[in-house]
Amino acid sequence: MIALTFLFAAEAVPHSMLAAADNANAAYVQCLFATARAANGVQLSIEAFESRLDRSCRTEEQELLRTGTAVLSWRGEANAAARVRQLADEARHSVIETYRQTSRLKQ
Repeated sequence: MIALTFLFAAEAVPHSMLAAADNANAAYVQCLFATARAANGVQLSIEAFESRLDRSCRTEEQELLRTGTAVLSWRGEANAAARVRQLADEARHSVIETYRQTSRLKQ
């Protein structure tokens, strides 16, 4: 399962800020997996799935980037926005790789 746990380990970060980041993370991950399940249900090709996923979950991703960057910035981490962007991209890539593996197993 994809988890952006860096958000939850933040020390001295206000609870409301952590809760917002936690909720954003959950919404983003749920959206990615829902998109994969729907694509799997109609047996999209890998290329079609990648294209669909590229257009999906952008609102959830933006909220994750906003709230995650706020948490990491609060903690004083350098390049907070770049780090959150990297983790969001890795989550998206992980879903694509899982879809690829599942598609290969079906063949």
